[in-house]
Amino acid sequence: MCGRGGRRRVWCLFLCCAFVSLVCLQFLLNEVSISTLPGHAFKDNSVIYKPNLSRVSSGANSIQYNDTCPVFRLRSDEERPWEEVACRRTDFVPGSCRIMKELFADKETANCSHQLSHMICEMKNYNPAKPEMTCRHDLCSELSSVVIGIYNEDMGVNQWKKFNSTVEAMLFINQELLTDWRTYHHGYCFIRCLSHDGRKLSQLLILPPVLRTGFNSSRKFGSKHALNVNILLLDSVSRHHFYRTLPKTINTFINLNTNVFKTGHVFDFELVQGIKSRTFESLQALFGGEAFNPLKPFSSFVLPPKAVDFNKTLGHFKEFGYEILYLEDMCWKWEWGLVKELRALNKKAHFSERVKLFLEAIKRSGIDRIDVSYSSCDILQENGVKDMFHGPATICYNSIHQHTYLLQYIEYFITRFSFLQKPLFSFLMLDTNHEDTGLRIKQLDEDLAKHASFLADQQNTVTFILSDHGNNYGQFVSMTTESQIEIFHTTLFIIVPDTAAILLGEEKIRSLHTNQRRLISLLDIHHTLKGLLPPVGAKDGKNLNNGINADGLLSPVPADRTCTSIPRIPPNFCICQDFEKPAVSDSRLALYAEFALGQMNHEILQQQRASKNALTGYMACQRLIGIRFDNLKIHEDKSETIVKFDLYVKAPESTGHDEEKYLVVIDFRSQVDAALTLVGFDRLTPYSPYEVCAADDVDLRLCICDLENGHKDSNSYWKNVLISSVSWTETNFSSIHESCLYLIKRHYPSGIVLAVGNICPRVQYDIEFDFLTINMYSSSVMPINVTLWPGTEELLTVGFQKAKGKPWKYKYSLNYRAFPL
Repeated sequence: MCGRGGRRRVWCLFLCCAFVSLVCLQFLLNEVSISTLPGHAFKDNSVIYKPNLSRVSSGANSIQYNDTCPVFRLRSDEERPWEEVACRRTDFVPGSCRIMKELFADKETANCSHQLSHMICEMKNYNPAKPEMTCRHDLCSELSSVVIGIYNEDMGVNQWKKFNSTVEAMLFINQELLTDWRTYHHGYCFIRCLSHDGRKLSQLLILPPVLRTGFNSSRKFGSKHALNVNILLLDSVSRHHFYRTLPKTINTFINLNTNVFKTGHVFDFELVQGIKSRTFESLQALFGGEAFNPLKPFSSFVLPPKAVDFNKTLGHFKEFGYEILYLEDMCWKWEWGLVKELRALNKKAHFSERVKLFLEAIKRSGIDRIDVSYSSCDILQENGVKDMFHGPATICYNSIHQHTYLLQYIEYFITRFSFLQKPLFSFLMLDTNHEDTGLRIKQLDEDLAKHASFLADQQNTVTFILSDHGNNYGQFVSMTTESQIEIFHTTLFIIVPDTAAILLGEEKIRSLHTNQRRLISLLDIHHTLKGLLPPVGAKDGKNLNNGINADGLLSPVPADRTCTSIPRIPPNFCICQDFEKPAVSDSRLALYAEFALGQMNHEILQQQRASKNALTGYMACQRLIGIRFDNLKIHEDKSETIVKFDLYVKAPESTGHDEEKYLVVIDFRSQVDAALTLVGFDRLTPYSPYEVCAADDVDLRLCICDLENGHKDSNSYWKNVLISSVSWTETNFSSIHESCLYLIKRHYPSGIVLAVGNICPRVQYDIEFDFLTINMYSSSVMPINVTLWPGTEELLTVGFQKAKGKPWKYKYSLNYRAFPL
């Protein structure tokens, strides 16, 4: 009996052990699998990882796309000669290609059918020797006069001329507007009349360029073989988005290379590294030849600290007699576009002063004319917007896309000045894709494909089609981190027709072929533009800064070039494989996030103190509350480590969403006293909606405010100091002085966060703080002095472990003086 009982006990013990082992194994497996997921939060000083499931589209009610990634290049692998280069484009983020297809494939885009089209006058075939306009006489009522509006550049308004009929209007156009040195215009006019049923008809008519009185025809190029330069810059279009949304244009490029060009070519540069995810710095790189990165960063919503140095490029071309045209689809009367890039914006000044300021800035920049750009104010007004950044779905006038008018004028301009045998430099910037859906650019495809064919026929014209950065907005940004790579993987195609290729010579054409697979940037393009001019006074050498050739892409770019040799303005992602590597989330990275958050909140306070509320805490722009972070990337170089991650902060309830997202860059250096530096940050979620409640003195990228009650005075910020700045770990608040001054601590397995907070409205504190450590780095140079205003929190230090596996210790001293207010 006892023997059988003993055996039973043994079997029971065996089964229990087996069960416990399975449970433990399952627990360990869960721990291992969870630790590889992207997002995370900290609780109770232990690392717990949470997947970011809310950002993955299920596609339950839509077409099921696979995750096979398309090939984004003009040439097949067989046509591309293999060579060993240091930079290969980083792999697609898993799942991103499926998301691309969900968002962009087979999606219809809006058109201009919501507007009626009335073509009162038109030019059937443009003959630069004798241009002629024909007009219909059946559209305008005989009882109605016909008026023609011509923009007066010195006054900043349209001036109108009245005619009794379309016949008189047509005579005026042909005899005055299409003839040099008569009635000067800016490449367009408006024609308006009443229809037979009393409706108002309005047409925007594009005209070929004419010459001003006093045109300097003696300023000519020294050779009849001058190459024209034409640039089309597409705002917010990554290389891959160009391929996704402009298939007709891509097919035109392929056809030109396969069936049309003999010595010429459409060059497709596969590795163009973006300088910064903003237009100003991109234009400064393209025209000014520098990666402009001032010590004090500036918001997109303020004037840049200096104007774009257009003249550094355009001045060289003007010396050789080039006519300089700059076109854009933005309205100069508003706050974006050329008026801002030239620092010629003063909305508080009298309108006549604003006109004068803009014209003087244009003249200083080396630009001869901006012509049809002026029509953008009328077009945008017709569409009920001041800019096109967040809609509408399409920008039309008289049932014609805005970009169609601008491309037509570029064609007239090139044709006209080629006929005059005068070299030209034309630049057009389209903001079509600067919007949330990423679909509006599809409207450009058919027109751009035709335009590319036109450019291929302009034998003396070299065309650059490029972009400044990828799209910063929309679902693609929120659904996959691939979007962050795309933002910095920009577009460049160069169209070199047959004659232009012969003029450039075999060596330069061979270099363009070679450089298609090497890492380049806008700085290379800048020097390429200059390299198209004769080398009079130009640098003969090939060793400019960062290994850039004096003639840019017209000589071979180093095959071993990596992002280390490309000046980039943070925050920025390198497009090369393995340059930045994913980091394993641990408490040290949480400490980096703490540091970034503390610095950003400090910056909010510093900027706000310039206002009338200098003695108060966070007002309209609230303190940022960190809720999680993910997408950690690290690049290590000797004693320096660059850490990048996405930081999520709490959004106000009035926004209708839970969080706002930042891309943050931290520089860690082990050999300096202050180990951490916040290198830069960008807001990845749209922040323009916060304009309605933001404080004027605070960088809008930093501002999170109540959309409903943002400008109302509130006393709640006193108590908010005792709300933790992060939600991923516990915070300890210790009263130091009369329940006003608090020491704030957060402990991590590898470090400590120390801050102070003042919750009293009538007292200010001066803090002296010192931090002594063993086996720890400090984020700040010690000792430090802090002025703590009412209702504010200030980070004192982030201390973190030096050598892993060894104990770390710290002690601190904190002295304060209180000042009643």
